[in-house]
Amino acid sequence: MKKIGILIDKYHLKYKVTEFLKYLKSKAEVKIYIEESFLLDSSESKFDEDIFFTKAKGDLLLAFVKLIEEEPNIPVINSYKGIWLAINRYLNSVILKKAGLPVPDFSLNPKGSNPPFGDYIIKNIIDQKNYKFKPIVNKVNGQLNVADERALNEVDKTDPKYNYLYYQKFIKSKWEYKIYGIGDDVYFYKQLPILVNPNKTESRRKIEEIPELKEYCYKAMEVMDLKLTSLDFLKSNDQFFLTDINCTPNFNYIKNGHKIVADLLLELAKK
Repeated sequence: MKKIGILIDKYHLKYKVTEFLKYLKSKAEVKIYIEESFLLDSSESKFDEDIFFTKAKGDLLLAFVKLIEEEPNIPVINSYKGIWLAINRYLNSVILKKAGLPVPDFSLNPKGSNPPFGDYIIKNIIDQKNYKFKPIVNKVNGQLNVADERALNEVDKTDPKYNYLYYQKFIKSKWEYKIYGIGDDVYFYKQLPILVNPNKTESRRKIEEIPELKEYCYKAMEVMDLKLTSLDFLKSNDQFFLTDINCTPNFNYIKNGHKIVADLLLELAKK
């Protein structure tokens, strides 16, 4: 029986993986490492798991992933590189744009300094903690300005403290397209944008495959070193824009998502 290590925080363990763990434990030996409860003795830093699965993105967990990756024969899904690139909005915007993916215009600016484009949304730079998006919406001289409350708090001396804000050009779109990449499989959904309906799952529906978005998904997973992800796209004037990428997607929105992810881990375990 294969051995699988789960790297997770208390929030995800309590709310997001019940069916996943139940199914996985019927197929493999499972050891759970909870980020907030780590007690790691350096003399016991050798692992006998066949694969590790990460379902959190805190600093301690990132350090633990890096330690595990020193064992060359144990794959980690997702990798340290993938997690770090995904949670750093500015860095992943640069890399995705360089790879030819259509990301909205973006910039880093000190607070009070406007970006070099009109309508914009301010997001936190490092998307690490579990947090519900709280938009602050203003219209100034006909331009739409949206800010995530968390991002403003971070630049106003609430930890973590940043000296800059991440600005992304606001894309007005009828729908938000939610694309899940799980291994080689891609799943397609759409929903009303959160500013239209804050209950993002209320309007969510499964849609037919969009080849263009499937290609973007594969490319993003390749350059970001992700085996499991979700991507958010908006559409303006027949052009899709990749606005967010996530390394710990909630796969419960997909029919049998818990089984699909677990089966991928079993397949990749020391393949």
